[in-house]
Amino acid sequence: MPPEYKSSDFQKATYWRLRGKLDVPQDRWVSFPYCEGEDRSLIVAWAGYDHLQLAQAVGTHYAEIKEKGGTRDPRLVPLLAGILELVPWLKQWHNDLDPTYNLRMGDYYTGFVEGEAKYLEMTVQQIRDWQPPRPVCGRRCGRNRASGG
Repeated sequence: MPPEYKSSDFQKATYWRLRGKLDVPQDRWVSFPYCEGEDRSLIVAWAGYDHLQLAQAVGTHYAEIKEKGGTRDPRLVPLLAGILELVPWLKQWHNDLDPTYNLRMGDYYTGFVEGEAKYLEMTVQQIRDWQPPRPVCGRRCGRNRASGG
């Protein structure tokens, strides 16, 4: 079973409030910050996708970026971390033998993440531990913090 979310898992309190009491998003889109497109636009996916469809969409985008940018593209790790977050749900809901691919998709994506982590010269734990970069705090930010505002 995947872990339950807590408020500290979200960058802003407003994101946490959007979850609702059933711990499901009430928004219509899933965004992928730090994975912007070539035109610097935010990458989004429809929130109506089931876990498998979302993993397939993220995996397709991952493959496109890998093909164009190689192993050093900074967008690969957050995308792979996104797939890794879906793995428990894939194993729970989509691990019967898929008739289209003749694979258990939860097991497939587990192997996919493991293989891609090796390709990126990382461990699965390093992928799991990935955190978004902290915002850069300039002189003005430091002044505001010191003054309590």
